Amino acid sequence: MLKKLNEWIDTSKILHGLVLIGFAIAILFSALSCADEFYFGKDKDEINAELTQIMFEVDSLLIDIQHMLDSTHTDGTYHDIN
Repeated sequence: MLKKLNEWIDTSKILHGLVLIGFAIAILFSALSCADEFYFGKDKDEINAELTQIMFEVDSLLIDIQHMLDSTHTDGTYHDIN
């Protein structure tokens, strides 16, 4: 009985088991991350909607800046006073 217990508690077998479990988890995770059916985060429609909203806001800001430059009668060039 004592001999069987010592064989079971052999650290090299436990270490090999942990390594095999680690490889199995790594392979499972890499297979799931490459699958198109599983998404971590936003899907393509949500990303497109958010991108469209951000593009609209940036375009509005550029139009406001252009309107401000036009209303101040400047041409955007820098003139040196010296």
